[in-house]
Amino acid sequence: MASQEAAIERLQMAVIDGRTENIRYRQTQLRNLHSALRNEAASMCSALAKDSQTSNAEVETEYYLAMEAVRHFYDSLNFEEEYMKKYSITNGKDNTSRRLGVGLVVIRPTSHTRFYSIITPLAAAISAGNCIVLELEDNLLQVDAVLRKILPAALDINSFCLSKTIRDSSILEIAVLVDQTSTASSRSLTAQLCSSSITRTVAIVDRTADLQVAAKAITQARFSFGGTSPYAPDLVLVNEFVKEEFFEACSKYATLAFAKDSAVKKVNGNRSEDSRKAVAKAEERRQVASFGSNDFKLVQILDKSTSLMKMKISGRYLPIATCSGLIDAIFNQQFENPLLAGYFFADPKSAKYLAQHLLCHISCINQIPIHLLVGPAAPMAHDADFSYRYSKDMLSVARPQYVEPPAEAFAMAKELLDGSKKTSTSKIRALAIVPLKPTGQPANDHLGFFEAGLVTMGSIVLAIILPIVGFGTWIAARKGVAIASRWRN
Repeated sequence: MASQEAAIERLQMAVIDGRTENIRYRQTQLRNLHSALRNEAASMCSALAKDSQTSNAEVETEYYLAMEAVRHFYDSLNFEEEYMKKYSITNGKDNTSRRLGVGLVVIRPTSHTRFYSIITPLAAAISAGNCIVLELEDNLLQVDAVLRKILPAALDINSFCLSKTIRDSSILEIAVLVDQTSTASSRSLTAQLCSSSITRTVAIVDRTADLQVAAKAITQARFSFGGTSPYAPDLVLVNEFVKEEFFEACSKYATLAFAKDSAVKKVNGNRSEDSRKAVAKAEERRQVASFGSNDFKLVQILDKSTSLMKMKISGRYLPIATCSGLIDAIFNQQFENPLLAGYFFADPKSAKYLAQHLLCHISCINQIPIHLLVGPAAPMAHDADFSYRYSKDMLSVARPQYVEPPAEAFAMAKELLDGSKKTSTSKIRALAIVPLKPTGQPANDHLGFFEAGLVTMGSIVLAIILPIVGFGTWIAARKGVAIASRWRN
């Protein structure tokens, strides 16, 4: 414990002396990290295979994406550009884009694709200019054992250390916590980089979708990496007019995953077990009809009161329910606000409508990118980084520098307050009340979804209903006149 406290104290001193602000220092750290991981490629991939018990292709994908993240953050450091920005104020130029690291970053990694989940925020934090504490508990994970050997040897002990889970509030209050294990809802997340591991991901398949593309993407996302990715679809809503064709397509692609059952061991974990029990209970109550084996299942929801409609799923289980249309899919479901991700399979207009009205941290149209399935859920209190989950901006703060005189509009206000004869109260009042420029908006030739509906209904009323009503009224009037004439006679 004493050595851990001493290590964190060294990092705090490094934050104070600002050594990580030097771009050459950051470049060197990232080069050392990449070199160490490159040299231990074989042992790292072997450790990944033993821990995850997934296919060789998935192991190599995770390793590749993690190394690509290190390369990305290294390439983002441009010495000449940063040097010019650093000395711009000495040349009378503003440095409006200046950013500094937040100081101390604590990384608390998830177990899903653990190597990627550790390396990506680590590389982002280094590139932003921070000191980093990586929390690794004593466990049986082979990945952790390899990283314990690699990272301390590759990185400067004055800016990086390993630690057990930090509970000391005095440290957490001054650090940015990258918590990939958080169970907080999306609404309660703070400025800390907390992933919401319980926020759901939903796929919607409209009747206008390419069903083969949708089925292949959705089943691959759900069954890959043990079905433990936070971005694997937790629920699929398919239009009832194409449900049979879609389910058949899913069955075809799921069978390919089922065929690998003998080569892929069962994924353990409390959340996967919870999902398995929920599926079994729904089957007993006849709320669902399932297809597959014990550990790979397509689950067709027959009764929407089942808990599967609201669960965060883990493991190789894919719940599929029907909806009557776009309105039903968006407004008649109980979704988080926002969802972690939404996958919309439809024609462009329908997909645009879905993505516009269903709030999601990330929306993907007619695709589920494989790289999303690797790594933790993105921090939902920040702008989404689609490619790497973390960005330099998340782990740095804006510290702009200004030396140039203000714009003319602000200079006139200063002149007025200084009593300059160049600007009078009447002159500045006249400028203040100048009307805004016209928008220049052209005639709206394109109708939106609701406007098109109104026009269609109006056309139906004018073309069909009104003539029928008019003709009926004319017939009724003639009969009324005839009856009145007979009574009169």
